[in-house]
Amino acid sequence: MAKKNKVRYKAKELTHVLITLTGKCFLMYRDDADALAAQKGDVLIYPCNDALNTIRQGEYESTGFAGYFKVDVSDGKAWQPVLLQEIFPGKENHFAKRECPIDTYVLCEDMLRQMQGKQLRRTYREHYELFEEEAEEATS
Repeated sequence: MAKKNKVRYKAKELTHVLITLTGKCFLMYRDDADALAAQKGDVLIYPCNDALNTIRQGEYESTGFAGYFKVDVSDGKAWQPVLLQEIFPGKENHFAKRECPIDTYVLCEDMLRQMQGKQLRRTYREHYELFEEEAEEATS
């Protein structure tokens, strides 16, 4: 006699949270006061480099250290991390020892301002990625 397995659980359809970018950018250590009043869709750009976060905190005009900038987006309550592969496909957010980080920030800020109106979609662990509706419909 064959045992018939019961269907005990059906997964709910996932609803992806979307955030529309406002084009407003804040730089950590420079715009901290303004970033406290950030709205949903504003972005915070901050360095991923030990020197810029400790001994040379906020010295973006200095050279002599390499690193890159990360981006967080405001969900209206807190800052959430953004996946950068699609936003900076040429790794424009990276800077070398001979470059001033502020120049890289200006480039990143321009690119993010041009993305005003585009949407980010929440993925795993509150991370957000660039969401393109046409690409989503083509795969469905």
